[in-house]
Amino acid sequence: MADGDVLAMNLTDLSWLIASKKVSASEVVSAALARLDQFEPQLNAFITVDRDGALAQAKRADEEITRGAYRGPLHGVPVSIKDLFETAGMRTTGGSKIFADWIPEHDSALAEKLKAAGAINLGKTNLDEFGHGGTSTLSHFGPVHNPWNVERIAGGSSGGSAAAVAAGIGPLSYGTETGSSVRRPASYCGVVGFKPTFGIISRTGSFRGAWSQDHAGLFARSVKDICLGLDVVAGFDRRDPASVPQETPQYAARLDSNIKGLKIGVLRNFLESVTPNVKTAFEAALKVFASAGAELVDFDVPELRYAAMTSNFTSSAESGGINRIWFRQHAHDYVPHVARGIAVGLTISASEYLTAQRARQRIREAVRAAYDKVAIIATPTTSRIAPLLSEGLKGNGDDARHVSTNHSNMLRFPSMLGLPGCSLPIGISPENMPMGVQLVGKWFTDQTVLNAAAAYQNETDWHTKRPKI
Repeated sequence: MADGDVLAMNLTDLSWLIASKKVSASEVVSAALARLDQFEPQLNAFITVDRDGALAQAKRADEEITRGAYRGPLHGVPVSIKDLFETAGMRTTGGSKIFADWIPEHDSALAEKLKAAGAINLGKTNLDEFGHGGTSTLSHFGPVHNPWNVERIAGGSSGGSAAAVAAGIGPLSYGTETGSSVRRPASYCGVVGFKPTFGIISRTGSFRGAWSQDHAGLFARSVKDICLGLDVVAGFDRRDPASVPQETPQYAARLDSNIKGLKIGVLRNFLESVTPNVKTAFEAALKVFASAGAELVDFDVPELRYAAMTSNFTSSAESGGINRIWFRQHAHDYVPHVARGIAVGLTISASEYLTAQRARQRIREAVRAAYDKVAIIATPTTSRIAPLLSEGLKGNGDDARHVSTNHSNMLRFPSMLGLPGCSLPIGISPENMPMGVQLVGKWFTDQTVLNAAAAYQNETDWHTKRPKI
């Protein structure tokens, strides 16, 4: 089987081929590494590539599968991990000069689970420094380029992970989100990005951006693949104070695309700020949901107008606290834009922080009331296609300010409130760039969100589109 054929497959099909020994893990991993070598000079999606380790893991996976010790759907499958998660024996930098040569002794909880599942980690993906940014241009290791157009940003802060999946460098990648760092790059790169309810995936062993808003998430080409990847890493971890002590459902087994009667709330006031092409694609997506049996409900949550401001205030204050000691010792080593943000966070008083938390609670209660009327809230994921790289690097001007400071209410409220959110591709713009819709559910209705996303993908083929790098 040709390398291109293997890498064009989704995780579900690729996993079956490996399990049935129709293709070896070594062949798949070698193909993924070859593709990485081909496109990485243009994308800069990876900070560290563990070539020898990946090939050794693949050989071990083949031996285990041959003797009947199959571990599950990720066994022998190449994946990648955002460079915020600690990986034992493999460099973990956080995208920062400060940790440019740090090699942890222990795995993060996420890396532990992936190893136990037999997944093959190709390496660590590029990001905005410590996850502070929405462009993936704020990295000590240089900016990530969008596979659809290398002159445009991939979005951030998990841009390397989104770009890797979009480019076919493995069918699955894991990232993090504090403000919109999974959903935004998923939209810009034309892949599926899912952030579960706060506490579903452990954050143990990862750099923190903001204690009360940090989530782990993942990228794939299809919702079914997201479910398979989520099944492996979800679950309670007593080492993470935010981890949820509840039985973890099997998301893939419970995936059901029947959404007849499902009420989807449409926040039309958010459409005022989106470009015409994004609005047209979003309206077309709503028609698909309606034709699949969903009931569309136009409504408004006025309090969400303050979501971005409240979220930014919260994350700035918490980030200042997290970085306080590092910043005092290494302020000159931070990426300048990130350093300025942390400096601002250090000036926020406890009284000001508590005021923001009261505002956050008011927004939470308003959203809770909204979910008495609908099961899911739908908005465009982003208001425009991925901006040009030059805009993200300049850090000024209206468009650059939009992409570099995360001032977007429709992007920030899911992370601020800990809601499950999924971005999936819904169209291609005249500039040949992907556009996305985000579906946001009530707390712990992750399965409902995934089911609705699967229903959309059953009726469309946007998720099968690939960039021509």
